[in-house]
Amino acid sequence: MFRMLLLGFALLLGGCGQEKASHETMLNVTPYKLAAPKMGRGQPVLLELGSTSCRSCEAMARTLYTIKKQHPRSAIYFIDIRRERQVAVQYDVRMMPTQVILDGSGEVVYRHIGPAETKELTETLARFGVLR
Repeated sequence: MFRMLLLGFALLLGGCGQEKASHETMLNVTPYKLAAPKMGRGQPVLLELGSTSCRSCEAMARTLYTIKKQHPRSAIYFIDIRRERQVAVQYDVRMMPTQVILDGSGEVVYRHIGPAETKELTETLARFGVLR
């Protein structure tokens, strides 16, 4: 019994390999202080405001990873608002995930709440000039 408990605990802490594989295909979390200097510098920016502990946010991070891989020069950032609550307040986040597009001057020009499909999101990012 003790061995089973110990094994279960080890698997819980170490994972079973599946979690790591899925995180490799997700957009990494960017601290807001690293994304902020890019805002208002002429290039539109997408902020994905969510959390790594939110399933819908993880799905969005996978979608954004795919888009970012196809458009590596695009300013696309995943901000974990559970770690950085002041960002949630700053961008008036009511639900996760929330996508916010800032224009080249740093003004919010688009907001979407909830997950978005890859095609729809790619079209929106292209329309607002985020894709590079």
